Amino acid sequence: MSGFNMNMYPSAKQKRLRSQVVAFLMNKIGLFPDYRHLSQDNELLRRQLYEQTQLYQQHVQLHNELFRSRNQVEENLALRQQTAKNSQNQQSDLILFQDAQPRRVVPIEPHATNVNPSYPNIEPLQTNTVSNTNISQVLQETEEEAALRAEVAQYRQRHAELLGRYEKLNEEMKRKKIDSFESLAKYDKEAMKVFIELARLTEPIPLDGINIGLFGLTSTGKSTMLNALLGQKVADTGVGETTTKIIPYNGTKFTLWDIPGRNDEVSYFSMEYISFFKGLSRRLILIQATVKENSSMMKLLDEIGLDYDIVFNKFDKVEPEEQEEVKNQIKFEIQNIDLKQVKHVYFVSAKHPKMFDDWTVMMNHLDNPSN
Repeated sequence: MSGFNMNMYPSAKQKRLRSQVVAFLMNKIGLFPDYRHLSQDNELLRRQLYEQTQLYQQHVQLHNELFRSRNQVEENLALRQQTAKNSQNQQSDLILFQDAQPRRVVPIEPHATNVNPSYPNIEPLQTNTVSNTNISQVLQETEEEAALRAEVAQYRQRHAELLGRYEKLNEEMKRKKIDSFESLAKYDKEAMKVFIELARLTEPIPLDGINIGLFGLTSTGKSTMLNALLGQKVADTGVGETTTKIIPYNGTKFTLWDIPGRNDEVSYFSMEYISFFKGLSRRLILIQATVKENSSMMKLLDEIGLDYDIVFNKFDKVEPEEQEEVKNQIKFEIQNIDLKQVKHVYFVSAKHPKMFDDWTVMMNHLDNPSN
């Protein structure tokens, strides 16, 4: 993991920022392009904020200078008017010139209302009303994002040769219309060997804290599972629930990553995605009837050498007298398909977590990835 600083983002806020940026990078078309230009954008933003602050201060100074000049003009005019009237009314002992009294204009502070209705108010620019606190927050966040993107750029640069081999393999698979690890293993064993070799050479991307990937088709009840695991509603449930992007959900004990739909599409055959999969603390693969629902992804993880847990969700829909038979069937399928990296198998109901003991066992394991 050379080149990455594992303790770079210790706070909860920075942890959320890191997961959001990683998710953003993972979901880009043309995965992990060179993001060094974004650091330039961040530098430009910081420079613009500084320039806007300077302009705002200059604006206030000019505003006050303008009103001081106008006050002086009015005072001089009043003095001349008073002198002229005095010369015309020498017989009078005292003449009051109410209209000639100078209208004093007080220099304004930023955002003050116009104290002299004779002149239009000069409003400060709205874009320059950012408080020092907000500016500091923006600068801090952009610096954190820039730091993470710089790590990614260094990662790509350090593994440029490996990245090139991945891209070449991807082009070959697309040309042959190979869209899954299953079809790769079936139709191009030589390319499969190359892919496995590349995957094993790929180092994991570091993620702060406990990070759990949730794989599976939408029909397996992933949204309900997400909500149950985190103990709060973070994802919509019901007919048509789906996601096409990797989405992080930050809980108090761990971060859940919702990995969409069919997880073995060719778009996942990249250095960055394999690096992401390897960086996860745990990988949960949801099924609701048979291991075959996601056996291709399981075989892929097997070949890469990544362990995973199978979670049979909606077990409450299985008749009580048939539950033991279903458990045996799943165990048989695991052996028959020859899955090598299965660490645990849980039979649970995300809709009714307390119904089965496996839920408590699973949660204990998730809270302690070393178990």
